[in-house]
Amino acid sequence: MLEEKGAFLKLITNDMNNKLNLLELFPSEENLEVLLKQIDELKKSLDSFRPLEGEHINKLNDYFEEVYTYDSTTIEGNTLTLQETALVLNKGITIGGKTLREHFEIINHKEAIDYIKEIIKNSESFNKKILLDIHYLILKNIDADNAGKYRNIDVYISGSTHKPPIFLQVQELMDEYFEFYEKNKDVVHPVILATEMHERLVTIHPFVDGNGRTSRLIMNLILLQNGYPITNISSKNELREDYYNCLMTAQTKNEKELFYKFIAKNVKEALIKYLEVISVNSENNNKGEYFYKKVLSLTKK
Repeated sequence: MLEEKGAFLKLITNDMNNKLNLLELFPSEENLEVLLKQIDELKKSLDSFRPLEGEHINKLNDYFEEVYTYDSTTIEGNTLTLQETALVLNKGITIGGKTLREHFEIINHKEAIDYIKEIIKNSESFNKKILLDIHYLILKNIDADNAGKYRNIDVYISGSTHKPPIFLQVQELMDEYFEFYEKNKDVVHPVILATEMHERLVTIHPFVDGNGRTSRLIMNLILLQNGYPITNISSKNELREDYYNCLMTAQTKNEKELFYKFIAKNVKEALIKYLEVISVNSENNNKGEYFYKKVLSLTKK
């Protein structure tokens, strides 16, 4: 084990101008089946470092959560920068020129992540109560009348050709939503299941506000429950447009493969980012054997 880790560290430090890039070993892939196989290999690599513990893991998780909170709220129109988001979360600082709502959106989203972590710690299965609790946290101190409640009015999505179902259909559709989860939670690949629960929720649009943030949190709840790191969707314009377009195709044409691949690529990216950090910072030399052997075997090809 020490030999493999030593060879790996030598490989990534031997030439700083040609630093090992895991994306080169797990190249871009458009075939969904192959992409999921890459994810499975990366997940096995991550599992070989478990239990994930140590100060570097705590800092890495904090960073993932901050970036995720920033991007998920920015997608919905929040104007705080990543640096300002970190200040609000870590220092409790109020940012001048920003609305109170924007501050609460940041604080609430982090509270929802913390709630999800408690759900996972307690090994609770996803259900209606958890969904409504997450939504309540998202809209807490912002819209008390609608926080944690299904909508009782019809809604429209600005900039989208998808028209959500009328409010009278919401309860039945949400019952079917949870039936789908129970039927598929132990059958479907976790990445596909997480994607389905994301798309189905935002398509039903069961809430007056907060559907996007809630659907991405549910996606991450399922991913985290299955041992994946938090998966973020970038708020950068071109990537945000890809997200919207893939989602709209699933909603309006019932063609979901593009959305499956979009989310899978983001899961793969999260796994790679996580592994790039923990593989060189592992505090226990007995961890990561599968990862080190896999990387060394791929570099020899």
